Amino acid sequence: MSTSRRSADIELAIPSTQRPTRLEGYPSFAQFIASDSDAAIYRKYAHLSARNLLYLQSELHELQERLQGLDREDAKDENNQDAQKVARNWKYYSDPANASACQHRGLQAEIRMKIMEYHEALLLESRILALSSPSSRTLHAFRRWFNLHSVPKLWGRDCRLFDDEQDLVALAPADNDRLNLFLKAYFGWFFRQRDSTMRDGGSSDLFYYPQQRIQTAGAVLSITLSAVLLVGAIVCLLRVANRSMNLRVGLIVLFTCMFALVVGLITNARRAEIFAATAAYAAVLVVFVSNNFKDGVKA
Repeated sequence: MSTSRRSADIELAIPSTQRPTRLEGYPSFAQFIASDSDAAIYRKYAHLSARNLLYLQSELHELQERLQGLDREDAKDENNQDAQKVARNWKYYSDPANASACQHRGLQAEIRMKIMEYHEALLLESRILALSSPSSRTLHAFRRWFNLHSVPKLWGRDCRLFDDEQDLVALAPADNDRLNLFLKAYFGWFFRQRDSTMRDGGSSDLFYYPQQRIQTAGAVLSITLSAVLLVGAIVCLLRVANRSMNLRVGLIVLFTCMFALVVGLITNARRAEIFAATAAYAAVLVVFVSNNFKDGVKA
C-alpha cells in the first residue's frame, strides 16, 4: 500500500498494545484509508450500476418511441401548415399558444434531462471500469486488518462488505512494473520496514514496502544488467577475436537473445520497443565484430 507521504505496500504484523485514539468502526476505518492511498478499496456495485444503465436505456427508448410517434402524426397530413411551420421555424416551435409545439417541447425537455443523466452514467461507468482491482497482497492485508482478531471493523450487513473480490476496485494506481513486482514477490523481506504512524490503538502494526526503495533497487538492477550484457558481450567477443567467425556470430546470437529476453521479462516495453532495442543492441555487436575483423585483416 502507499501513503500520501510515500508510496509503499503493506503487510500486517503483530498486534499493537498502544492505547486507541479513536473508536473502532467508521472512525478507525476512515483513518486507515486516509493514511494510506492503497487502502482506498471500495465496492463498485457492478450489478447495480448495470441495472441502473439498463433502466435509463429503457426510459430513453420509450421517450424515443413517443417522439417518433409525434413525428409520424405530423407527417400524416402533408397539408398541415401548422405542423410544417413548427418543424421548420423556431418561432412557431417555441410559441406557447401552439398546442402541438408545446407537446413537442415538453417531450423534448424530458428527453434532454434523461439523456444527460444517461450519458453521465455511461461516462462514469467507463471510468469505473478503467479502475484496476486491488493486488492480491494489498487485498490480503486489507481484509486481515478489517477482520483483525476475527472481529470485523463494521457490523451488521457491512461485516461482509468486502467478500466479493470481483466487485472491488482500488483507487490508487497499481504498480505494474514487472521488475518491481518481482522484487516485492521474492525479495520483499529485504525491503519491508515497520511504520508506527498507522498504529490504531489495539488494532495492528503494519509492514511497509516503500515504493521508492523498490524503484531504486529496480533501477540499479536494470542498469547493471544493461551494462553486463553490453560490456560482457564485448569482452567475450574480444576474447574470441582470433577464433572462427562462426563462433563470434554464435556469441552475437546468444547475447542478442539474452538481451531480448531481459528486456521482454523485466520491463513493460511494448513489442515494437523490444524489437527496436534488440535490433540496436545487435547492430552494436555486429559493428564491433566487423571493425575487429577488418583490423585483423589489415594486421
